[in-house]
Amino acid sequence: MKDYVQQFRPPKRQKATSRYETKPGEQAQVDWGICEYIDERGVHRKLPVFVMILGHSRATYIEFTRRCDIHSFLRCFAHAVEHFDGVPKVVLTDRMKTVVLGTNDDRTPIWHPVFLDFALAIGLTPKLCRVRRPQTKGKVERAVRFVKENFWIARRFTDLADLNRQALAWCYEIDQRIHGTTGERPCDLLPQEQLRPLPSPEALAKFLREERKVSMDGFVSFDGVRYGVPWQYSGRTVTVRQLRNQIEIWSEGVRIAVHEKSPRFNGLVRLQGQYSGLDAAQGATGPLPVARQVPMDSVDQRPLSVYAALAEVGA
Repeated sequence: MKDYVQQFRPPKRQKATSRYETKPGEQAQVDWGICEYIDERGVHRKLPVFVMILGHSRATYIEFTRRCDIHSFLRCFAHAVEHFDGVPKVVLTDRMKTVVLGTNDDRTPIWHPVFLDFALAIGLTPKLCRVRRPQTKGKVERAVRFVKENFWIARRFTDLADLNRQALAWCYEIDQRIHGTTGERPCDLLPQEQLRPLPSPEALAKFLREERKVSMDGFVSFDGVRYGVPWQYSGRTVTVRQLRNQIEIWSEGVRIAVHEKSPRFNGLVRLQGQYSGLDAAQGATGPLPVARQVPMDSVDQRPLSVYAALAEVGA
């Protein structure tokens, strides 16, 4: 009976939504995505990807990071506006922890203080998408999905630096394609954005650094890698600053070490002359050698008679 009546019922109405097209330079949308991969040891891992898209032109920037904390977010954001050569008026995000900590009693957002300072410093107005209305930032939602389905599928990379070089090349490539919604190439519409001028490097510098404590053997841990500093700074708190693929370490306004960013996770990067002047008799002379697993053919192969002789001696 139910099936019989069903054919006479009018179809259910679908809720209609209107597409909102942003004016040039008015808005950027930002979001995180999580991509899964298999590392060189066959272990399944996850990697965050930062995605920004300009609302009018659909120009896109993506960057992979090891973390999706506030420091990584601001660093990627700074790289994005450098890539676009300007700052939009508004950035639209969801309620990610790197942007908003919660809401007040009147439901106004409690902005992350570091992010709010960053936004004010570069002349940016933050805005949250409406609760349970993800389509209000649908452009970046689709962009994240496009990254996973177009860029990420079967991707091969050697390390994070190599991956981000490929990601940047991909951004330039897709910005030269005709966009399905606008019917234009993002690279042709980008000049129409009329973005605000980039802030000075000094204005950004204070947001692109993190404090770290130096270990007693003279290393600073940053993004899963240990970077060497002069042994005199062991036990002190220093400031680490990443400039693209370079790591700078500062103490009280003095730059004490510069390293190329290591592409390998859990790596160790020594500083030339790191232990110069350290009296070996007084203590630490550097980190102790670490035990390593080696391939089977790298292990010394001895005849069984050697082990038999040792057994007789032990007896």
